[in-house]
Amino acid sequence: MKTMLSVALIVGAVLAVAAPALAEHNGEAAARDSVDLNLDVKIGGDGFRLGGTVFGLEGVYGAWINGAVRPDGFSVDGRVQHPERAYNFKLNADVAGWLRRSLRQFVPFGFPGPGDGI
Repeated sequence: MKTMLSVALIVGAVLAVAAPALAEHNGEAAARDSVDLNLDVKIGGDGFRLGGTVFGLEGVYGAWINGAVRPDGFSVDGRVQHPERAYNFKLNADVAGWLRRSLRQFVPFGFPGPGDGI
């Protein structure tokens, strides 16, 4: 009987402590009274990343852009964000293939290109 009473008291104490935590997400978030700024700059051998985030009074604003060099060109992608919506973009440029095809038209001595067996 003492064991059952002990278990009931422990369960009751745990529920009493956990009940306010369960209801916490239903309340309004505390108002921010400061603005935070985060900047991110990374430059590597094959790419870069530039980004920033502002945690403001109305919400989160941010933007970032990544760039990478590939064997046949480059790619750039990024994101622009404000509290209501975010916009993503991506660009993959096959510059080497385009340049090779363009040079084949102007170089009369046989610049190798796709489909030439090289």
